Amino acid sequence: MLSDLDIFFGDANHAEARVYARLAGTDLPPGCTLIGRVVGPTCAYSQTLRATIPFAPRRPPAAVGASPLLAEAIVPDPCFWSQELPFLYAAEIELRCGGELRASVTRSVGIRPLGVRQRRLVWESRPWVVRAAEVREVPERPISQWRAADLAMWLEEPADETCRQASQLGVVLIADLTERPAQVADELRRLARWPAVAVAVLASGQPLEADVRNTARNLLLAERRGPEADFAPSPWADVVICEGASADAIAAQAGKINLPVVARRAAGWRDDPADVRRECDRLQRDLAGQGDFAGYVV
Repeated sequence: MLSDLDIFFGDANHAEARVYARLAGTDLPPGCTLIGRVVGPTCAYSQTLRATIPFAPRRPPAAVGASPLLAEAIVPDPCFWSQELPFLYAAEIELRCGGELRASVTRSVGIRPLGVRQRRLVWESRPWVVRAAEVREVPERPISQWRAADLAMWLEEPADETCRQASQLGVVLIADLTERPAQVADELRRLARWPAVAVAVLASGQPLEADVRNTARNLLLAERRGPEADFAPSPWADVVICEGASADAIAAQAGKINLPVVARRAAGWRDDPADVRRECDRLQRDLAGQGDFAGYVV
């Protein structure tokens, strides 16, 4: 009954963060409500005191055909999820109907302060430049090496186990969903559950309903544009990926867009973070003076 449960965060600052649990109520029996608690944080690289914060219902118990159930937990002095310190909380949720426990689930939550400001990406209100490489399969070397090199991994439909490891170890993931447009809604719901997944890449012109966007409200959505693209970004796009074989081709596209632009130049598959970083730096040098870019992908 909780397979469609969405857990997300809203307003977040260093004083407090609001975490929400939302469940569509159309198939629920009357008198249902969500309760639970947020416990944490924990971190692979740091120790801190753990707190327990209760979820409080923010809508009356559901009647048949009612609007979605909603519960809110206000986390004081939150610890954010970042590459340096990937703090995680556990959201323990119960669905109760007439006082009877009908289902329960525990989900990992990371409060990731990533957003968009004009043509820049910002992390905790500071400019953030993403550097990443396409990885066709999870490399044998520890993925923590990507964190050490301050790199993100671009993966096609990353598996849950990869997302779990990356969330624990502080590795940012960019999820490429361009090859399965019919499954985008389900994939966005799945990937939004993992703090490490910061960006989901969709094909140009991908149809996206408003309710689907709501299931992944903490994800940035990037629109992937090929070298011949000549149209305005889709309404859902937070970021645009401009691809090209040369720096000039990428720059020619980027100048027409008023969103953060990430430059992507295919450089062949690499699993050595040091090699990836060199290629990203080379792309950045090649594009110097040709525009303001929010990131580089090779």
